[in-house]
Amino acid sequence: MFSLRTREYAEAKQLAATHTVLTDAQFAAARALKAAKTPEPNATPPMDSAMADVFLVEEEWRREYEANKQWHDARSAGERDQRESVDAIMATSGMPSVSQMEFFASEGGFHPDDMPTPKEVALVVAMRRAAGTANSSKIGHAGIERDVAPAISLSGETLRHVVPSWIARNAPKANAISRTNKALDLFEEAVGLIPLRQLTKAHGAKFVRFLLDESERGFKRKTASNHANAIGVLVRVAVKDDLIDRNPFDLTFDKTIGAETRTPWTDAELALVYMHPLFSDRMDAVPRWQRVTPADGRALLLILQHTGARIGEVAQLRRCDFLVQDGMTAIRITAEAGTLKTKESERTVPLAAHLLADAWFGAWVAGLMDGTSPGAPAFPSMAGRTRGPGDTAVQWFFQFRKAAGLPEGTLNGAHRFRHWIRSALAAKHIGEETADAITGHAAQGSSGRVAYTKIPLDVMLDALNRLTFPNLCSGRGS
Repeated sequence: MFSLRTREYAEAKQLAATHTVLTDAQFAAARALKAAKTPEPNATPPMDSAMADVFLVEEEWRREYEANKQWHDARSAGERDQRESVDAIMATSGMPSVSQMEFFASEGGFHPDDMPTPKEVALVVAMRRAAGTANSSKIGHAGIERDVAPAISLSGETLRHVVPSWIARNAPKANAISRTNKALDLFEEAVGLIPLRQLTKAHGAKFVRFLLDESERGFKRKTASNHANAIGVLVRVAVKDDLIDRNPFDLTFDKTIGAETRTPWTDAELALVYMHPLFSDRMDAVPRWQRVTPADGRALLLILQHTGARIGEVAQLRRCDFLVQDGMTAIRITAEAGTLKTKESERTVPLAAHLLADAWFGAWVAGLMDGTSPGAPAFPSMAGRTRGPGDTAVQWFFQFRKAAGLPEGTLNGAHRFRHWIRSALAAKHIGEETADAITGHAAQGSSGRVAYTKIPLDVMLDALNRLTFPNLCSGRGS
């Protein structure tokens, strides 16, 4: 990192521009000199191991980008929009841009004249994901005009100031914090950056109208309700912290209107799953969608079918999460392996006799439990990427679903395995306490059984062994 040796922004900007011109000229001269030389045959020096590693990383990234170009482009666009939005907010308060602050930090910190008060610095950090901009702006890749709420004077504390207190009070998981940040983005896009003590019932009503505009938002009422609840939680924390006298919002609405519900896989649909070549002796000929090996994909589906676990919970399992407990082979789902949805998601689930009796799966799980590399991923071809193994598993399933002839759409994801096992347990009159223990559902009502009732592993295994699972077609050769 070079130094411009000045803390004056205008002078630094001019020096940086001059440095860029000089650097471009130096590179141009070097390229011209290189082009003028005639390479000698077989004169290419051997690639050292460090450079080879660089090329391997670049090639891995290239393949990942080509396989998921739309996802990466959208993420980059979002990050760019966020930075521009924060810069606009900071400019309205006479503050440096994000890039300027990063430059100051790289030079050893901030001079007293570089930044406003520490309180304003903290506010900027909290607003790095803010969606508001100073003026109506054009965003997105399709040239879509969108009016963004104007930034206002940052003289008061906003809902973003409440986030640290909410985290301290509740110790939420990373994904819960991410969902709350998303809700804040939407809230600020709808009503702007409003100081807490200036919030009114009208702001809440405006946010609800914004959320329920399905044609613009692109999500259903249930998702809208989740965003509204996240904002409501922050407002209630603000009341507890005496940052606001009372909750001025009424964010309630009927989230069931027009809602579609997921249903379990039908027998015919499950037959399509297990008639696919993935569950035959020709498994190795199945395409490696998302660069996931057929073996990893096959094991993933079998565990989803027999445990009702969420696809992300299974995809992030480690080899050590397959274990024998009290004489029963089981999987351990824990936050140590990765992000979980709720605290009830942490559990140990026995593997049904029907699954362990499958010759292919029995051999697969025995290989995992041989004691080697206990911390390694159980599904290695889904791990080690920029995105998490759960996201990779979801994308893989979408492609398997299409190849198997299963119905497409948001209601036809891997979560239908979860609905299948809940329905199958209910059909056998298995109690909700046991079903919740198996699937990691949070209990409903106020019975307190989550806190006081622990279902033994053998009770869960007995429940699973009472189910009639589909024919797995293991070893089928055609």
